[in-house]
Amino acid sequence: MDQKAPFNSSIEQEFKDLDRGWVAAYLQGSADLFDRVWTDGFIFTFPFGQSANKQQEIADIKSGDLMFKSLSTDDYTVRFYGNTAVMAGRFRMKGCYKDRDISGQYSYSNVLGKHDECWQIVASHAHRLTTLAP
Repeated sequence: MDQKAPFNSSIEQEFKDLDRGWVAAYLQGSADLFDRVWTDGFIFTFPFGQSANKQQEIADIKSGDLMFKSLSTDDYTVRFYGNTAVMAGRFRMKGCYKDRDISGQYSYSNVLGKHDECWQIVASHAHRLTTLAP
């Protein structure tokens, strides 16, 4: 059941493109990509406990309430369970949500489902990473 990539190259490229695409879309403040890759039932859980649906997240991006000055991802892995995939990794960013500075390093997980031969994100969660004192 659990299949850690042995990716075939086309699936690996599809997930790399998705990762690069959402980073670019957030940096540009463009909601077009998210309208396509988030399912209508998409739910995002914020690091501070609140959640938002697709329409709320897109409205925050379009209004400028959610803005990024920098954003990069690394160290992600993908596991497949039939037509479901779980993608987990880290991202670093500088940005703000409304008046709150949300800059930092985070871990994230995305749950994706394959619909009409395309992967779409069903749910996302981000968790702020803290450095432990030595």
